[in-house]
Amino acid sequence: MKVSDVSVLSICKQKREGYPCTFEYADFIIDGQRLYERISNLNPQDGHVACLGFGPDYFQQSQMEKMMLIGESDLPNDRRALFICPGCGDLECGAVSASIKLQNGSVVWQDFGFESTGYPPSSVTPIPDLGPFYFEERTYMETIRAAYGLGGFHWPKAKGTEND
Repeated sequence: MKVSDVSVLSICKQKREGYPCTFEYADFIIDGQRLYERISNLNPQDGHVACLGFGPDYFQQSQMEKMMLIGESDLPNDRRALFICPGCGDLECGAVSASIKLQNGSVVWQDFGFESTGYPPSSVTPIPDLGPFYFEERTYMETIRAAYGLGGFHWPKAKGTEND
């Protein structure tokens, strides 16, 4: 891998309007472009949000640990959900996932796909021409940690329902 192959991961606060309510979360930016824009061009009906920066403390901690390869993967074959359902975070609603590995001081995101843990059992629909992305390990970990609390510490709920 050459230095020119290393991408820059950053996050930004993004506002989601619509189901289940208006809320903020931490969105993934790779080399200055929202990753979600690339993905939504391939599947315009997808309404998922990045998995970081929103929800109660326990949820945010779990998501960060998963992304930093400290926590268990949440999908079969050691795959990790990057974009999840904004209403419940349940992987049965579907997710945009990737294989995330540590390799020679870099964190690598590759093999992107759409998948669900619902019935029938999970199968991955590959997302063509996306990645792999190589991130410098230390900077990557700092970026993931910086997402903590960016959108607050509540679960997005429609008006009139109880928040966690």
